[in-house]
Amino acid sequence: MHAKPLLSEHWTCRQTDVLIKADSSEAIEAVKRSILRNRSALERYIARNPFFELSLEPIEVNGNAPKVVQLMAEAASLAGVGPMAAVAGALAQLAVEEAVAAGAKNVLVDNGGDIFIHGDQDYVVAIHAGTSPLSNKLALEIPPEKLPIAVCTSSATVGPSLSFGEADAATVLADSGALADAAATAVCNQTRGEPERAVRAGLEHAKKIFGVKAAVVICGAYLGSWGDLPRLVIAEGLSEELIRRIQIR
Repeated sequence: MHAKPLLSEHWTCRQTDVLIKADSSEAIEAVKRSILRNRSALERYIARNPFFELSLEPIEVNGNAPKVVQLMAEAASLAGVGPMAAVAGALAQLAVEEAVAAGAKNVLVDNGGDIFIHGDQDYVVAIHAGTSPLSNKLALEIPPEKLPIAVCTSSATVGPSLSFGEADAATVLADSGALADAAATAVCNQTRGEPERAVRAGLEHAKKIFGVKAAVVICGAYLGSWGDLPRLVIAEGLSEELIRRIQIR
């Protein structure tokens, strides 16, 4: 399906740095409102429950907690990580859902590499993997029948986020933005040691997380994938040697 042109805006709000693509300016404003409201709700909750921000393990929350907090806590429990590992994906998902409720048919929110998409057309999502020779040379071509979907990436070599692994990119796909974000962190944490072994360890861990649809792990020049992965597009100019190291399962 031929992609319709979308409006695009790069917007920042304190630590939140997002790229918004949508079919109307009203949808973009709905995304912003959602992020502002849910960030404020999360900050108020953390002020009363500071351990929620600091914990590296799942935390139970009660039913009166804000929706963003509940989504983060549920995802953290499934992935076995701290709830803040799910924050970017949760905010992206809630923002897209609000834009759709306001009438948007196509909307994408990229919250620092954690993406949530809703729409009726194809989307192509490149995988950034730092200094890996595969960085930005591979992309997921996502058809409309797989939408809505979250595509979230964690990296031990890119950005300030805490990681206990060594992967240049651990990308996870799931229906839930919070889960994809938390699971990407959990998968990346498992990637240690020799690159090919690290890739396999990350993928094996992805299989164990309930709700994860697919995963891609990149360590240096090695890449592996698992699950119901959309078509993986390889950029022109990638050497035959690197292509041989791409393992799709």
